[in-house]
Amino acid sequence: MGMLQGLRSAVSFLTVFPAGFGTIEEMGRYAFLFPLIGALLGLIAGLVGTALFIILPDAVAGWLLLLAIALLTGLNHLDGLLDLGDALMVRASRERKLEILHDKHHGIGGFAMLFFVLVITQSFFPPLKSEILIALVAAETLAKTSMVIMGCTGTPNTEGLGSIFIRSAGEHRTRNLVLSSVIALAVLAAAFRSILFLIPFVTVVVFSLLFTKFLQGSFGCVTGDMLGSQGELARLIALITILLMAGLSIAVIV
Repeated sequence: MGMLQGLRSAVSFLTVFPAGFGTIEEMGRYAFLFPLIGALLGLIAGLVGTALFIILPDAVAGWLLLLAIALLTGLNHLDGLLDLGDALMVRASRERKLEILHDKHHGIGGFAMLFFVLVITQSFFPPLKSEILIALVAAETLAKTSMVIMGCTGTPNTEGLGSIFIRSAGEHRTRNLVLSSVIALAVLAAAFRSILFLIPFVTVVVFSLLFTKFLQGSFGCVTGDMLGSQGELARLIALITILLMAGLSIAVIV
């Protein structure tokens, strides 16, 4: 029952699918399932994107695809970008930054971060339209893997639901990191069918570790908002990497 509860909690947290509710502790214990859910999200979004680019102009299709991804994930992580953007704009103590992070009101820093992440993410869809299915399966898988990395390597805050997940994920750090990596690598290998699938994997892992370390140094801990932001940014990093590979004529997508 434990893994089933963890899966149900993860699906409820990462998607809008009605999977019922488990517990946050179980979700952290079985956080290694995140990349699997990411692959499913990427598959659905990729199929939607493929249809949109067939029937609509690229610019319209790109924005509608972004909307579809946001709706599939329940807009859960966009609020984290708003909160984190505000907190990062402030030159203050860790305690003051955490106060701003948890403030219900949003300022220009948060809106700017959200705007640029969404606009830049959408701008990568049209150039990848011929391979949008594979690109999104890879990007969503890596985005959720990135969240596992932060959850397992960061120090939890003393309060909040995110702290419960991070504490539980950290208690099972080795299993979560190893199994999430194995799942992500298997998905990427099946998608790209080339050894060069390691390029986006390594890029996102390095980004995840560095960004987690940066936030840890800035705030003294990581929070649920940071987890959501990490997922959104990791998706963007994955798309950038895949597009650069295509631009450099690295034939990794078959």
